[in-house]
Amino acid sequence: VEHDGEVEAALNWLANASEDAPALWRRIEVAQARYIGFTAAKQNLGLAPDLPDLGPDLVASFLAQAKSLLDLRRSYDISLACRCIPWMKQLGVNVKELARVDGAAERARRMLADATTAPDGPMLELVMGGNYAARGLEVKFVPEAPGQAKTPDLHLYVRGLAAPVAIELKRLRQGQYELAEQARHRLLFRQAAAIIDARRVSLHMEVTYTRELKDVPESYLAGWLSRCLSSPLVLSGAYPWRDEFGEGLIKRANLPAVWEDVRTSSLYVGTKMARLLSGSSIRENGYHLAVGGEPDDRDPRFMDEVRYASVVTWHCTAAESIDKKARHVKAKLVEAERQVQSAGIGIIHLAMDAVVDCESSDRRRERNKLAIMEFKSESLVAALYVHYLVPRISEAHSWLIDETVDKFGTGQDEVPTMMIFEGSKPLE
Repeated sequence: VEHDGEVEAALNWLANASEDAPALWRRIEVAQARYIGFTAAKQNLGLAPDLPDLGPDLVASFLAQAKSLLDLRRSYDISLACRCIPWMKQLGVNVKELARVDGAAERARRMLADATTAPDGPMLELVMGGNYAARGLEVKFVPEAPGQAKTPDLHLYVRGLAAPVAIELKRLRQGQYELAEQARHRLLFRQAAAIIDARRVSLHMEVTYTRELKDVPESYLAGWLSRCLSSPLVLSGAYPWRDEFGEGLIKRANLPAVWEDVRTSSLYVGTKMARLLSGSSIRENGYHLAVGGEPDDRDPRFMDEVRYASVVTWHCTAAESIDKKARHVKAKLVEAERQVQSAGIGIIHLAMDAVVDCESSDRRRERNKLAIMEFKSESLVAALYVHYLVPRISEAHSWLIDETVDKFGTGQDEVPTMMIFEGSKPLE
């Protein structure tokens, strides 16, 4: 566990804002127990759970990662942490300033009460409210009026302006196409994993799909794996293939590297194991593991002894896949612009997840810039920020997130830099 004063301060402030702190702490402890139960199940070994996998209380599961950093490593998940902890950390950095912002506690209370909705949108609002206040700017949260047109999230009061500047914050979540693609590949992997477990082999399958995954047969990986295992080529090095769905290479995994790692310790079934087996860097959403051995008695997520282990690394270069994942911001921009129209002057922040070294993320950014430059606003948008966020799993740090900001303005003056994770430290 780690002592982090800012994360602790954020948790305590939210508990106080809830107006029933004991009930919130109980919800969080239930979420911690749900995580432990999910990861203790043998069929979930190596799976990185998403918040919906841990029960209906998404808010409590989100906050449970922050509490687990402080008091219970068994329920701390390295994949979820980099999606949850940075927000709690930044909230805690400016929590004293945020506490003085009108409407902040009510906004937090509304988030905590809506247990079945992902908290990433409200967390963006709270964090940015604290960031603006920490700069010495006067802001307040705008209460929503039921039955009326949507209002902006914040009002910024600027000396010399009769009306407040409207600030709208939009969190763009992972697209349905991308989620469906990942789910489809889990099905493809499942049949291959059955063969790996039955044969107890240690291989690295590296696959590049040139067709959309919805068009790839469910038995695709299993079929090529079966052909490889019945061929003498794999004994002499690697087994390559190419067909109408893609191309790939099957070779021996570097199991000795894993054995060396567990010789005096145990190894988490995750990105480090995948890196050791493949001998290369790993994209967090681009690999699957099939492992056999003895788990550590202290924590079944770690292997104390590994008898065999295989890794499948994959990505899709189909033009249709890249284009569908490269969602641009136009729809959200139109929605945000409507919400700031009434104020006359507006500031818009759009925050979205991206993937490092991924062609679809690069294309998305290009399309976003084009959509923004072509956008015809009916109000004065003084500043528009697009925040690209890359949660990273690190072997050297408990959690990491990369933030890149593109900024746009309507006048000649340069738009000031405004980040979500202000004060963070660049690492190499």
